[in-house]
Amino acid sequence: MKPEAIQLLSSAGLFGPAIIVPTILQDQLGADEVMIGLIAGGFATAGFLSSYIFGRASDVYGRRLILQTGLLMTVIATLAQVVSLAFGGLGFFAGVRILLGFCGGMFPAALLVYAYEAKGKMGKFSSWGAAGWGVGNLGVGLFGTFYEGAYLFCAGILLLSYIIALKLPFSKEQRMDVPLFPVALIKRNAPVYLSMLIRHTGANMIWVTYPLFLMSIGADVAWIGVIYAVNAFGQFFIMNYLDRYDPAMLVAVGLASSAVTFFTFLLAGSFWEILPAQVLLAASWACLYVGSLRYVMDRNKEKATATGILSSVMNVSGIVGPVLGGLAAAAIDFKGTIAVASIMAGVAFALFIYELKRSGEIYRIRGRSRAST
Repeated sequence: MKPEAIQLLSSAGLFGPAIIVPTILQDQLGADEVMIGLIAGGFATAGFLSSYIFGRASDVYGRRLILQTGLLMTVIATLAQVVSLAFGGLGFFAGVRILLGFCGGMFPAALLVYAYEAKGKMGKFSSWGAAGWGVGNLGVGLFGTFYEGAYLFCAGILLLSYIIALKLPFSKEQRMDVPLFPVALIKRNAPVYLSMLIRHTGANMIWVTYPLFLMSIGADVAWIGVIYAVNAFGQFFIMNYLDRYDPAMLVAVGLASSAVTFFTFLLAGSFWEILPAQVLLAASWACLYVGSLRYVMDRNKEKATATGILSSVMNVSGIVGPVLGGLAAAAIDFKGTIAVASIMAGVAFALFIYELKRSGEIYRIRGRSRAST
């Protein structure tokens, strides 16, 4: 259970503050929607670079070094965020936020591949990350506007994950030569990378100002934590049942259901009404994320590199999406932004199905589905 504990605690510490960052930037530091989007884009840019660099480094130099160093650096960056709240202004906070994005991108690929090589069940393992996200959101939400305390809480659980990582058993690790820019690997996984890029860009257009949207329909900080936790814990339960299904089918279901889920956000008139949509969101992301992870791991021997590129694609979405989302929220309001995201998820689904048909893989999936019935 040590890898699962690291996944739970690191996700809680790294992603728990997501619910308070927009309110810190807007209410305490005076940032508008566009600036919030730019800072979120900077955080994701740092994660994009880090995920690619250290995903490959994990294949080249081994999992232990990258995992332990990444966790330790994330602890230090989280403590620096406390200092930025206590003594700094907008520039200081934003700079540390970007540093945290870089440090937080160092270790996930190494941890995922360690778990894959040990047990191979990405659905069950990923579910602990979702649970950690929920724990982090609830924990941070309980601190209310005591933001320094929330970040100290996150630093503490990240430190615990680092201590557990020091005790992980590492057998003799297989290291390999991986090109700095693995063109063949990217082409092999292009259907998933491209679909994830489009869908997740739309999603990040929503998430950059999602806490502000929830406040606009009546939620306070504590209820925002609960709403996020419904999504996270929903993912935890659903992911545990996905390892039996074909990865490509999971990706397709995740993309199609994302388009439907985002549309349901438009129907919510109060924060109570958003709760059922959070369950749908949990199901759609669980299918897409687990399916994408298994798709790239099952097809590539350079598993950490392939997984790191997937994380980098998600971070590219986190660069473009928040910037577009901040601009869209200012120009066409929150619900207009959500409508655009729903359309983008539909486009991603259509492209993925086209790629499956073009490669002939869709016929394999249909044959497997018939054989299992």
